[in-house]
Amino acid sequence: MGQTMSFGLSQLDVEEMVQHSNGAFDQQEIEALYKRFRRLDKDRKGFISSEEFLSIPELSINPLAQRLSFFVESINFKEFVTFLSGFSAKAGREEKLKVMFDVYDVDGDGFISEDDMAQTLRYLIGSTLAEAELRSVIERTMVAAGADAKGLTFAQYKEALGDTQLALNLEVPTGD
Repeated sequence: MGQTMSFGLSQLDVEEMVQHSNGAFDQQEIEALYKRFRRLDKDRKGFISSEEFLSIPELSINPLAQRLSFFVESINFKEFVTFLSGFSAKAGREEKLKVMFDVYDVDGDGFISEDDMAQTLRYLIGSTLAEAELRSVIERTMVAAGADAKGLTFAQYKEALGDTQLALNLEVPTGD
């Protein structure tokens, strides 16, 4: 194996994580992510819980924090890197769209149903719209996007978004 770095990853481990992230993170970013992961993993279990994930200060202002925590329940460092790679500025459009689709597909059935969309929008907008108004917006959106009775497939979701600019750009601070 490679020489171990002072914070617990070998050079080989870092290179493997860079490759595993499909180039979304470079060596410095992987090292910074590992340091953050170790700080979150307070009991040194080798994985973080959703509660530990939610302790990230930057997440406290994100209205989707609770929804995102669903994806990180008991994940190890490799899974942490995989999850975050979709948010990287270096991630491809397809990867970002897949992350966004998965956030909206609350029940994980491969479709964004009206109920999935309602639940996600409630996270985003709270109770600013009455239920009838929310359902009306969702129904119009689903019809415009070409959804069938099950909901939107990933292909339909991707087509509906067209060339929309995606703002999923995680910055990984590399300084201490």
